[in-house]
Amino acid sequence: MNILSNILALLVVIGVIIFVHELGHFVAARLFRIRVRVFSIGFGARLWGFERGGTEYRVAMVPLGGYVAFSGIDPSNPTGDAGDFLTKPRWQRMVVLLAGPAANVVLSIVLIAAVLVAGTELAGPRNLSTEIGAVAADSAAAEAGLQPGDTIVRLDGEDVSEWREVANIVLTSPERRLAVDFERAGSTLSTVLVPRRIPRHELGDGGLYASLLPRVREVFEGTPAEQAGIRYGDTLYSVNGHPIADADDFRRLVEPSAGEEVSIEIGRGDERLVFRLVPAAEGGVGRAGILISHFSYQRTGPARALVESARINWETTNEIFGFLGRLVERRVSPQSALSGPIEIARISGQAARRSFNDLVFLTALISLNICILNLLPIPLLDGGQLVILLFESVLRRDLSVRVKNLVTQFGLVVIVGIMMFALYSDLVKNLPGLGR
Repeated sequence: MNILSNILALLVVIGVIIFVHELGHFVAARLFRIRVRVFSIGFGARLWGFERGGTEYRVAMVPLGGYVAFSGIDPSNPTGDAGDFLTKPRWQRMVVLLAGPAANVVLSIVLIAAVLVAGTELAGPRNLSTEIGAVAADSAAAEAGLQPGDTIVRLDGEDVSEWREVANIVLTSPERRLAVDFERAGSTLSTVLVPRRIPRHELGDGGLYASLLPRVREVFEGTPAEQAGIRYGDTLYSVNGHPIADADDFRRLVEPSAGEEVSIEIGRGDERLVFRLVPAAEGGVGRAGILISHFSYQRTGPARALVESARINWETTNEIFGFLGRLVERRVSPQSALSGPIEIARISGQAARRSFNDLVFLTALISLNICILNLLPIPLLDGGQLVILLFESVLRRDLSVRVKNLVTQFGLVVIVGIMMFALYSDLVKNLPGLGR
């Protein structure tokens, strides 16, 4: 059942993003009177479609992409039509190329704004201070001597003021020595944190948590937690009377209790409730059947939502470029940076099963990532075509057909290589033992 829901969620997410991206190209082309021969969602053989106004609108067999085919875009086969793409001024062609990624940004801003207006739980809360709320026992943070209440002021040579900055640096620095400057009881101290590598994902785990109570991110089907009545969004306070600050505390208290009843105190709205359940025995340890995370509820009016959405998009863009920078510097593995259809389907399915708002928010974030990916200077992508047009503008002449064909072939090789590596990374992440 999960596989089917993953596939359906992937088709919805990718379908919406591709449609909006290609619609951006299409609208800009029509604005400049460029004739569009085909508007396709998907690649390969045509499954369904119709023709209107000289444009064939179709749905193709492979749904992981799409394209808008302009008249006269092939320099080796000009048609002489006034609506040909190559007859238009270069600045107009640049606008058409930029319109697709721009449409993805607009989509991301609108979707996140809609989610904020409706009200939603957002994982990875923003605007949290860098005060440490909890440190997992026997973790990298514990080995570094960090304690709850410490406030991190500088990490890996960078000043940090929000917890997401701390989390991003730790996440992208597995097994790297990170210099940490922190404040404790009015004194500034220093230490070194070496995040442990998360198996298969090539990401770092520091074992330190923000000063925010943990909450139930997901309740798995048929588990003791579901049978007991624990729900998504419940705040976790204690297990058998012992306070918990993070997922590690919860596991430490539940895992030794396989087959034995435990009491879990949770907060739901304004209520404090106690649930009793018997953890299932899996691999010799107790499992309640929940996923725990730190996240916060946000709800705003329409105008404020647009401003907040623009801010989230801007911050996310900076985080993406920071991640790409660490990738170039080889501070993070390419395997952790790339996700292909399998991983996107898994994440999309999980979001859809949690809530519609989660799926919409994820769609917005993927749309923003697609925008940035398309603007990379790789031939065949929008960014690569823009670089060629800029180069031709400097030369004040078009490149030869032979050179353009060579560039296109090179771009095809690069894109196929990226896709194959992303698929391999997906398999490593989702098939234990493959990457060993």
